[in-house]
Parts: sequence; structure tokens; C-alpha cells
Amino acid sequence: ACGSCPSVFRDARGNYHMLLNALPYQCAPKFQQGGHAWSRDGLRWSEPRVGAFNSTILFTDGSRMQCERRERPQMLLDPGTGRPLALVTAVVGCPPFGEVYLGGDDAFTLVQRML
Repeated sequence: ACGSCPSVFRDARGNYHMLLNALPYQCAPKFQQGGHAWSRDGLRWSEPRVGAFNSTILFTDGSRMQCERRERPQMLLDPGTGRPLALVTAVVGCPPFGEVYLGGDDAFTLVQRML
């Protein structure tokens, strides 16, 4: 898997997590895109596994949108508990919607609440 743009955070139990772009097989966009690795000490890491997130965006109203790529993942944590609140990603290659997003090569930042 090709990996880039790593983001590291520490969970409420003290374990480290790394999210990264992960496009398996020749770095071509695929449905499963997010890589995840973990570490107890921040020095020795697991091999990244693909599937931390995919290219489908689920909206709070139940609708969904299939996009080409989600990149630059970052986890937004609750400062009081350390628990994940939202996944922040750059998104590109989505179908146009409304008068705001043109689709195609146009990109936007998505903040997706963790359930």
C-alpha cells in the first residue's frame, strides 16, 4: 500500500494511532482508502492496515455520496476525554451538489462526526 500524510494521535488509554492516506495496489484510488497503524509506546508501530475509512461519505440525514478520494486524515479529539469526535479529511472527485461544489477536480474539507 502507498501511504502518505500521516497524522498521529493518542487515545484515552494512552495508545498511539496513526491515520494516513493508503491507496492499495499501485496507489490507484480504491473504495478502502484510510490506513491505520498503532503503537503502545510511539516508537514501535504495527504495519498499517487499509480500511480505517473509505471513499463513501455518510451524511447525518442518512444520504450518502461516493467520491474518488479522501486524503490527509486527522482525528479531532474531545479535549476532556481524549475520545474521537470527528474525522477530518480532504475530499475530491465527488459528484456535483448544490451551487457550492462543482465536482470533478474541485476539492473540499469534510468534518465527519464519529458515531
